[in-house]
Amino acid sequence: MTRLEEKHRPFSVVIVGGGRIGSALAVLLREAPEFDVVIVDPTEPARVNARTLNLRLVDIDPGNASKLDSLLARSDAVVAALPSSATPPIAAAARRSGVHYLDLSDDTPGLDAVRREAGSASSCFVPQCGVSPGLISPLVLDLLSKGAMHGEVNVRIGTLPRHSTNRLGYGLTWDVDALLREYLQPSAALINRKVTSLPPLSEQEQLRLDDSLYEVFVSGNIPLSLCTYLEGRVDSLVSRTIRYPGHLDHMKFLLDDLKLRHRVDLLRNLFLNALPEIDDDRLLIFITAAGMRNGRRIEHRFARHVVPTTIGAVSLSAMRRTAASHVAAVLDLIREGRLGGAGLIAQEDIPMDALRANRFLSWFFDGITTASAAHSSMETAS
Repeated sequence: MTRLEEKHRPFSVVIVGGGRIGSALAVLLREAPEFDVVIVDPTEPARVNARTLNLRLVDIDPGNASKLDSLLARSDAVVAALPSSATPPIAAAARRSGVHYLDLSDDTPGLDAVRREAGSASSCFVPQCGVSPGLISPLVLDLLSKGAMHGEVNVRIGTLPRHSTNRLGYGLTWDVDALLREYLQPSAALINRKVTSLPPLSEQEQLRLDDSLYEVFVSGNIPLSLCTYLEGRVDSLVSRTIRYPGHLDHMKFLLDDLKLRHRVDLLRNLFLNALPEIDDDRLLIFITAAGMRNGRRIEHRFARHVVPTTIGAVSLSAMRRTAASHVAAVLDLIREGRLGGAGLIAQEDIPMDALRANRFLSWFFDGITTASAAHSSMETAS
C-alpha cells in the first residue's frame, strides 16, 4: 500500500462484543466514511442483532488468540465492549498487534491487567471510556476549571426508565454485574482532600430536578483515577446514583432482610429474570462544584438530561448513545492524531475542548451552559 493509499484508507476498528454498547458504537461509526467497522462476537444474540441492524460481524471466539491476532493485524484499533473481567485478553492482543485499545471497564482487577499491558504497548491504551467512568472525569475537571477548585464536588448520575413501572422503579439498561458492583462495593471518594471509600447505598438524599423528585445515594460510579488525580486539590468528591423514590428501601430489603448480599449469584439471576430490559430510558447527570473565591462562596453546576433518539434508522437508548458517542469521539481523536502516544491515556488526560468539539459528542453539549443559581433545570438532549 502506498503512502497516499494509507492516508485515505478508512480507519479500521474491531469491536469485540456485539451487545448494547458495542452495537450502538458500530451504528455511530458506520455513519462516518472515515471508519471501517466490524464486530467480533460468536453468540447467537449478537448474530441476530447484527442481522437486524445490518452490521458486519465476524463469528470468531475472541478467546482464540491466533484468530484475533490475525484480524487485528489488519486493523487500527480494537474496542473491548465486554464486561471488565473479559478485557485483559483483548488488551494483550492489542499490545501484540500494535493497535490502539479502548474499553468500557470500571475499577476491577481486569483494569489493572489492562494497565500492565499498556506499560509495554506501542500504541495508545484508553480504558474506562463511556459515561461513568469515562465522560464524567473531563466533565468534573471542566467544572472545576471555572473557579471552584479546592472546594466540594458532588456528582449525581443515573440511568432510569423514563416512567417508573415497578416498585424498584428500575430496569436493565447496561451490564448487570457492573450494577451489582456499584451496590455492593465501597465507592471511591475524596474526604478532607484524601482518597478514601464510602459504604455503598449510604448518605441518602432527595434531589429535585425538572420539578421531579428523586433519591440519591452513594454508589461506586466514578473511577478511582479521578479521585487520585484530584487528591489534595479539592476538599471532597462524592458520587451518588439517581433513582426514583423508594428504590433504596427495596434494595436494602433484598440485600439485608433477605441477605442476598451474601448470595450475589442469586441476586444476579433475580435481576436478569425479573427486571425488564429498558430502551426507553433517561440519563440524568447533575454535577455541582462549590468553593470560595475572594472570600465569597461560589457554586458552578452542570446538568444534562438525555433521552433516546434515532440514528441511521436505529433507535438508541440514552445510555447507549451517550456511552457509544464518547467511545467514538475518543477513536476519532486518535484517528486525527489529536490523542495519541504509546501507553496509557487516562480519561483525566483527555481535553474537554477536544471532546466538546468532536462530531460524535458535540450534540451532548449543544445548548449547555453552566449555572450558579440556587436551583438548576435540566437541559434535554435527544
